[in-house]
Parts: sequence; structure tokens; C-alpha cells
Amino acid sequence: MRVVLLASLALLLIVVPAAAAQPAAPCGVVDAIDLPIDNLVKGYDDFSLYRPRFGGNHTGVDIAFDRWGDPVYAAARGQVTYSDVAGWDTEKGVVIVQHTFPDGSIAYSLYGHMEQTDTILFPSVGRCVERGDVLGAVGWPSRGRPHLHYEIRDFLPDDGGPGYVTGNPLQEGWYNPLDFTALWRARLTPAFLSYATFEMVPSVPPVRLDSGQYVIASSSVIAGVTPPDQTRWRVEADGVVTGLAALPNNRVVAHTRSGQVIVLDNGRYAAIWTVAGPEAPFVVLGETLIFATADGGLAAYDAAGTLLWTLPGTNAPRLELLEAAGQQIAYAARGSDGVTWQLVNRDGQIVDERRLSAAPVAAPVDGASWLVLDGTQLKRLTGSDNHTLATVSPPPGRAAAVAADVLGNSYVYLGDAGSTLLSFAPDGTLRWRVAYPVAPSYLPPLLATGGGCWLYTLDPDGMLNVFSTADGALLNQLQLYAGGNERTMPAARLLRVAADERLEVGAGFLTTITLDGTKLAGEQAACLLG
Repeated sequence: MRVVLLASLALLLIVVPAAAAQPAAPCGVVDAIDLPIDNLVKGYDDFSLYRPRFGGNHTGVDIAFDRWGDPVYAAARGQVTYSDVAGWDTEKGVVIVQHTFPDGSIAYSLYGHMEQTDTILFPSVGRCVERGDVLGAVGWPSRGRPHLHYEIRDFLPDDGGPGYVTGNPLQEGWYNPLDFTALWRARLTPAFLSYATFEMVPSVPPVRLDSGQYVIASSSVIAGVTPPDQTRWRVEADGVVTGLAALPNNRVVAHTRSGQVIVLDNGRYAAIWTVAGPEAPFVVLGETLIFATADGGLAAYDAAGTLLWTLPGTNAPRLELLEAAGQQIAYAARGSDGVTWQLVNRDGQIVDERRLSAAPVAAPVDGASWLVLDGTQLKRLTGSDNHTLATVSPPPGRAAAVAADVLGNSYVYLGDAGSTLLSFAPDGTLRWRVAYPVAPSYLPPLLATGGGCWLYTLDPDGMLNVFSTADGALLNQLQLYAGGNERTMPAARLLRVAADERLEVGAGFLTTITLDGTKLAGEQAACLLG
């Protein structure tokens, strides 16, 4: 598509100078951004969707179906660069607005299939508009129901464009407008620090290397991305990637559904071998990679593929948990005789083994102990000092989650019908109980704490919540875009928090954001430890 438009782009570059060359934005700089209609249908996103009827992938989103004549609003402050009531002939009119953002970048929002009414007229070219100004009305195109076609792109300021392209629109100058809007809403907050945007939707959580480069896996493709959006390399694995982890010295290791293990160094193969086992993530302790095996045991390799040790299993039980922290691996599997929990050190020696009443929900407390929710029993397991901290009530649902802070306080999301969130002191005393702001989902929220001041949770729909650890008060929420029904990947969510309250968060879609948790909590949110 870009090749076809080279001549047009050359002319456009003469007429429209680059953002860096502009001394000032003629209509001001974007300070807020919205969607162009009210009441967007939740979960609907046909961006990049292939439609045989049009022979290509959709460059925008079609919204406001059957709302003929409803007003369409400018998404943000900007200047009208194109306005034609017959811009798409029988497919109706088009308006394009140029927006200058605080970082100096320019993007164009396009509003297609629009009509004029007795009271709603298209704006003239060159006019400055503010967010919320009416640009036109939802029209009725000749080849479909009434709706609005909405795009955001970085080129074509005065051309309606094709609507569909044969390649990936993200590689040809278009943005997913819903992801773009959510990203800029976050970027316009005081808490924003940095971001990375990908050209493919990750199928597992992205990882960040020591260099700051991100590596993502989307189905069988592994790609390295230098923030904010430069894809540096791509590698095709032999199947769908089910696990991805960073290694020291800017390397990454991936494990596929078929068992292939690939170690990559800046996109070049460093090692490759096969480990058959369940479709599940693996864990890394330094240079040691630990995989669940087909017989229900564990196998550890170094980064060159040399087998270090094995821990045999029995009867190929179902994997329930495999996590690592400090120098330990927490492993739980369900066999014919119930659930077995094991703590294993990096040398493959079992530190603790016990039966649990249910599939555990676990989180590391420090480098040597684990917080485990076993049915209604909240336990602390270390291998030498194992005890029950508290009994939770009501009984947890399937989407329960736990976390602990640096002071040893525990946080338990029960996933029950009442969406209960609890906190316990290190001795098991109940500190507080609140109602979680979202109804239970089929997946639990991710829970994390930093320096002990705030509890962060990330819901499957991309809502980031910030709670006071002192009393459970909800301090703030930030909605990230988690993708539409066609491409939602909540299992690829990412939530990492450092001791300085710097958090890295991704909703499982195209964008990962780094935020200052202190500013996200709010200037009035005092840090009350203890």
C-alpha cells in the first residue's frame, strides 16, 4: 500500500512539513482525547479484520451501527485538513482532522460514511476544532447499514484513503484507534513514563531484556521491539509459543506447543532443542531453565540445552502451578490421588512436599517462602516453617488470586460472588475487607505490590486499579485497551512493580506502558506502611 502511494506521499511531504519542522501547532496541542461517538459497543473491534467482500484488511473500526443521523464528535483538538460530503461518493462524506501531540508527533483522525443534516454541517478545511466539536452525522453508505468508519493514521491528511489494505495496517501507517486512544489517555496523565507498541498482538506476556528491548511472541512469531515501536527482528518458531522468558545478556528463550526450545541472541539462534511436556509456561532461575515434563515431573537445562537434572513424575498428572522466585521453584500437579505441592531448589532437590486439598493459588513472599491459598486455608509454606495464617470466608471461587508485600502483609482476591478483597497481617490477623470494584471473571486479576504502599491489580478487561494497602481504599483506575472480541488475549497481560513503585503494565494487546505508581495513586494518597 505504501508503495502504491509513494507519489502522493511525496506531494504531501511538500505541502505538510514534518512535525519536527513546525514551530507551533496552528490549532494547539492535544491535551485530552475521546472516541468520536457515545456508547461504544463493548468488545467490538474490526480493525485489521479481513473481509473478502472488500479484498483486504480493515484500516479502521466501524462503529455506531444503525445510528443514522447521530452526531459525530472530534476526538481531540486539531485542524481540519479534508472535508467533503461526497468524499467516498455513494459511501458518503469524509472529514479528516490533524492532531499535534505533546511529543511533537502528528496523527490524523478520519471520520467516514458521514452525512450533513439540517442542523449538522461539515467543518471547512483549515478550521480549528476542539475535542467534542460536531464534525458531521452518522451516514448511510450504499453498501451497508448506517455506521461510522473511524481511523487514526500518520499519513494522508487530505485523502479519504482505501479503507482496506492487503497487508498489516499497523505496518503501513495506521493505528488501532481504540488502542491509540487508550494509550494517549495514559500518556496525558502525570503518571506516564514510557511505552512500547507492537505490530502483532502478543499471545503470551511480553518480556523486557536488559537493554530495554521488548520481545513478544504472537502465535509462532517471535519479535524484538525497541521502544516505542521499532520492530528490529522476527523469528518463526515451529509452532505456537506457549512460554517466553528473558535471560541475562539480552537473550530470550521461547518454548512452543510442539516442545521446541529456542534461545535467541538479538534475533540470532544461540541454541535449539526439544522438551516435550504440557502446554504451559516454563520458569527461569538465572541461567537455569525448568520445564514441566510429559510424565508430570521437571527437567532443568542450561541456556545451551544441556540437561542439568530431572525430577521424575508419576501418572502424567495435570500441571496446576509452576512458578519460580529467589532460588526456589513452586510446583503443583494433580494426579489420581489429589494435588501434590513441591518446593524444589535450583539443584533439583525437593525442599518441601505435601498434599493440598485443591489446586493452589500461590505467590512468593520473599526469596524463601510462599503464600498459598489451599481451599479456604491461607498458608505460608517455606519447607521448614509451614503454617496456616488464616481461614478465608466466603470460600474462594475459581478466579482467586493472592499477593504479598515487602512487609509480609497478604492480599487475597477471593473471586467469590461478592468480589471480596482481603488483607491479612503477617500473623494472620485480618487487616481489612472490601468489595472489589469489578464482578468476578473467568480469569483472576493480576495482583502486585511495590514498596508496600499500594496494591495494584489488572483485570482481564484491561482495567488497572490502585488500592491503598493501609485500608483497601480504591485510589485510582486507568482503563487500558485489552483488544476486542476477535483478538483479546487476557492471558498475555503483564503487571510488574518495582520497589520504587515503577510499574510495567500491559493489557494483553498492542501496548505496554510504564507508569509512576506514586503519581498514579494521586498526590493526596499518603503512603501508610504497616
